[in-house]
Amino acid sequence: MMYDLKSKAIIITGGAGLLGSRIVKIILEHGGIPIIFDNNKIKINKLKKILKEKINLVHFYKVDITKKKQLKNVMNKIHKKFKKIDCLINNAGFNPKLGQKNNKFENFSIDQWNKEIQIGLTGSLIVTQEVVKKMIKQKNGNIINISSDLGIIAPSQFLYEDNEKKPISYSVVKHGIIGFSKYLSTYLAEYNIRSNTLCPGGISNYQPKKFVNKIKKLIPLKRMAKINDYDGIILYLCSDYSSYMTGSVIVCDGGRSVW
Repeated sequence: MMYDLKSKAIIITGGAGLLGSRIVKIILEHGGIPIIFDNNKIKINKLKKILKEKINLVHFYKVDITKKKQLKNVMNKIHKKFKKIDCLINNAGFNPKLGQKNNKFENFSIDQWNKEIQIGLTGSLIVTQEVVKKMIKQKNGNIINISSDLGIIAPSQFLYEDNEKKPISYSVVKHGIIGFSKYLSTYLAEYNIRSNTLCPGGISNYQPKKFVNKIKKLIPLKRMAKINDYDGIILYLCSDYSSYMTGSVIVCDGGRSVW
């Protein structure tokens, strides 16, 4: 079966987060080898407990992908252990929580800007550079970049309180990831390395009822995403079924970006 991910070594950055954890589960269920990069020890330990029955099939690395030396050391270990890397899923990023203060554009902190760009864009650059070195030698590889519906549309700021706006950095990172992915698709094509982007809508995760009621009005399907709504797309992108797809942007947002 082409949806069989058997023996595929797949790196997931931000692999212990909300969407990352779900991606790990899908990879496991279809025979793949999840290699988790995350710098949050609490989230890593939580995921280890959830996956305890299959813990021997999952590989965890506590690593900050913005630290090149640290990342190089981890990549050397992975190269020795797995001899190949089939797929990289660039999922790590900074997602501001609802209610976070001081996000108004005219007062937005340069330190905060630098931090979020560093995590969302520079981190993706560094980890992809290291992974691609191996993929070029293999003459084969698959890169999946996770953006957002807010990578193709602007945030609806009326959803947020006056001093709790969606920050400018989030839009820049999510739009930037799409450009990053398209660049890779042409640059790496001669090595049989593909690069595609998934733009998911917001996932329902106990947000305040007031916010949920507002955002549902912007979505034709009248709901936020369930955590399993992206399973099929992730599986498709990881599998050989998508072998002729590169440079593409898949939007799965309940129709929000249509309006």
